[in-house]
Amino acid sequence: MKNSAKLQTPDISVIIPCYNSARTIRQCLTAILNQQTSCIFDITVVDSSTDETPYIVAREFPAVRLIHMDKRTFAGKARNIGIGATLAPYCLLIDSDCIANADVIERAITRHREGEYAAVGGSLRNGTPASVSGLVGYLIEFREFMPETPERFTTSIPSANIVYRRDALERYGCFDEKIEFAEDISLNWKLYSAGERLLFDPTIEVTHCNRTGWKKVLLYQVELGRTSALARRRYDLPGRIVLDYPPLIAFMPFVRTFRAAQWLVKHNKKMLLLFFLISPLYMLAATFWSYGFLREVLHE
Repeated sequence: MKNSAKLQTPDISVIIPCYNSARTIRQCLTAILNQQTSCIFDITVVDSSTDETPYIVAREFPAVRLIHMDKRTFAGKARNIGIGATLAPYCLLIDSDCIANADVIERAITRHREGEYAAVGGSLRNGTPASVSGLVGYLIEFREFMPETPERFTTSIPSANIVYRRDALERYGCFDEKIEFAEDISLNWKLYSAGERLLFDPTIEVTHCNRTGWKKVLLYQVELGRTSALARRRYDLPGRIVLDYPPLIAFMPFVRTFRAAQWLVKHNKKMLLLFFLISPLYMLAATFWSYGFLREVLHE
């Protein structure tokens, strides 16, 4: 393992935004420190927690650089701070509730060196398989990025598991700090619209420890829907037509549920039967997402 940048600039900087992540930060950092790679890497945690997270990082992971913010800092701004505080030509962004496979860095850097990509991202495995609420949230947010889905060029990859070229970030700008969520969709669309390539490789895999508990999951869907509408307004993302015709929002839960089933039929038939069993709950979560979307549209 080569995780020290004291003697030379690292090949890749790992940047982890944190907010009240005491439950997961140990597993997250341990997995990064145990990477099996020839690359030199450093790790920066940008934290604004009110729980034990910064003390865990400082006390148990002395090799990790900790930047602690005095007030709540959303993920986009936290990532920008981490990017600005590091020097490596590649930036691995991973969330504090993710556990990386041991070969994530090696696989991602190998793909970058094979071709000119603004970003190479990977898959997210369901880390809460025993929780129905966690599964529903996982499928709504990450179904297109499950390990079973195919390698492809895409318009977006979740910032929970993605490696950007630093020069691409410097050329086009980093994350929009005015959007609490969906900031990764906005940045990736900006790169894609400029003609940059974003590669999804499912073998670059992390396990995502999803939110669980229906109150947390459903309230989070409201926020995702709200910021999705905000991002579409600011960046002219696909689906903007719904902003101009708000009555169409009534159909969004049905459309989202149908598209989820359609995707699983094509790419993950093992998950399909389970999806049909939980589809009413998926529809419920999609309804909360759509409500958040509507709130933002009416707020304009």
